[in-house]
Amino acid sequence: MNRRQYLTRTGIPLATLAATAGCLDDLPGSDSSDDSVAVADRTGDRELDRAVGELNEAALALFAADDFEEPTDVEFDASVPTERIESARAHLETAADELDDDRESEIELLRTYAGVLERLVDVTETVTDETLEADLEAVFDAIGGDDAADGDEGGDDADSDDESADDDDLEAASATIDERTDEFAVAETNHAEAAADVESFDEAFERLVRIDPAELADGVATLGDAVGSLVTLGDGLESLLGGYEDLQTGREHMENQAYGKAETAFGNAQSTFETATTTLEEDEEPPGGIADHVDTAICQSEHLTDAAAAFEEWAIAAADGEPVAAQNHKETGEESVDAAGDCT
Repeated sequence: MNRRQYLTRTGIPLATLAATAGCLDDLPGSDSSDDSVAVADRTGDRELDRAVGELNEAALALFAADDFEEPTDVEFDASVPTERIESARAHLETAADELDDDRESEIELLRTYAGVLERLVDVTETVTDETLEADLEAVFDAIGGDDAADGDEGGDDADSDDESADDDDLEAASATIDERTDEFAVAETNHAEAAADVESFDEAFERLVRIDPAELADGVATLGDAVGSLVTLGDGLESLLGGYEDLQTGREHMENQAYGKAETAFGNAQSTFETATTTLEEDEEPPGGIADHVDTAICQSEHLTDAAAAFEEWAIAAADGEPVAAQNHKETGEESVDAAGDCT
């Protein structure tokens, strides 16, 4: 798969960023005069200008001209904006030492700008993580396997090696989603803090940095859409895996002819799958790439909801001593589990 350099569609005019990055001699405090008269030491002003230039270069590395259509299929080199931010902070420290106290508000504003960009770099790394695709595929592969329906009311035992492998896959999938949802939550927090700071930027920011805060806010919002979709996907997959574990528990109870416990487990699975579907459907327009994974998760959740309902009837029929009805419900459930496996 060809991977593209990470360039977020933000609505920020690239000409604006390009014009304000690098050479910024026309900013307040800059001295473009080559008069030979003695002038005051302008080291602080120059360092402030250089800090602005570095920060705008970092913003340019984040907000450039490419469609953010599939965040899982773009490449992002965090070192580029990170190095610019670090350089800007070094210039700011020098400027703070050189400038009078009445310029402290400008220093603090640029420090806030640097913090915003730093958090957005972290968010972007999470959204464009190239290992995310493989992790999600592994989770989907672990869900919807046919071992969940192998048992019957006291009949043949499932192959122990296959069952162990299935349990290992499910455990690994749960660990993966737990780790990913933690990452998504951190990204969501970082994004919210960055968005709040951007919202606080006013005319003073625009005069100093030469970027319209509203345009910057548009870019932050676009990145936030991707973060929100990942959070929703993670929450939905957590419920989906929880329901699948209940399905496995019900199967084990059926093998032990504990029909009442099996009925309860299958009922819990159905409820949890329904929660997963509801959660996933809350994201009405996820970005491409993420949208494909949301669709897969919804497909699996809907089929497994049907499977859990059929298995619940299987347990009830087995408890009532109706083997033919029990077998029919079991087969219906198996078909739904197979359909869930075909969603990927």
